[in-house]
Order: sequence, then structure tokens, then C-alpha cells
Amino acid sequence: DQIEKIDVVFDGADQIDSKKYLIKGGGGALLRENILISSANKVVIMADSSKFVKNFNRTVPVEVHPFARNTVRKFIKKLGGQPHLRTIERGYPFITENSNIIYDCDFGVIKTPNSLTLKIKEIPGVIESGIFLRKPDVIYKANENGKFEII
Repeated sequence: DQIEKIDVVFDGADQIDSKKYLIKGGGGALLRENILISSANKVVIMADSSKFVKNFNRTVPVEVHPFARNTVRKFIKKLGGQPHLRTIERGYPFITENSNIIYDCDFGVIKTPNSLTLKIKEIPGVIESGIFLRKPDVIYKANENGKFEII
């Protein structure tokens, strides 16, 4: 919070769709990652070929204030999603570095990620959605042969 300018952010992604939108947050730091990516002058993403899909088809992490847990679950279901509370050993909720919880939400195949993430962010108690709308400036795609291509 003391840095006024971020020139470049280098990061990975959980999934990248054909429009270069990202799903991030598999490690649980989606709020801080989105703040950094949104603040950077340039974003560089590195991912192996298995992370690239036409349309998103994995769960979307949603960071939620614990007080809003039931409200958010209800609204996610209204959007057609199946929210699953992220847990650690013995079934305890995973707690983010910001003291929030995460729902991993299954929406099936996501053809309109920009619309979906805006609807998710309108839900009272949602802190952040794992669908990142800031598109990377450069993507390094690592292929199975050990070589990479720049997208």
C-alpha cells in the first residue's frame, strides 16, 4: 500500500479463455492479485498449454465476507452456480489473508465471463470474483515440447 506505481506484474493463471480473460484465485489471494493486476501498467501472464480453453469450464473462486456466507450462497445459486465452500483439513473453512472465506462456484461452461463476474460482484458480501477482466498485455504459453509462444 506504499507503492504508488507498479510497472509490470508477472503472474500465472488458473485458466485463460479465448478472449484472454483470466480465472485466478486457486491459491486464495484473488483480491490482492486483482488489485495488483488492475494497478499495473503492464501485465504479463505465464501458463502452460493446459490452462488455455475456448470457454471457462472450471470453478470460479469467489471471496466472501464470512457474515455474508449464506446470502452469497443463495445468490450464486440464483445465478445458476453451485457454490462449494473451500475447506482445509478436517473440513474447516479456508481463510484468506484478508480473513474472508472462498466459495469455489461451478457454473459449467462460461460463455460470458464479463457479464457473470459483474453479476457476482453485485452480490452483497462478495469481496472479489476470480474472473479477472483486465486482459494481460503479454501471455507466455509454455507448450509440451518445452518451448513457449508469446500471445
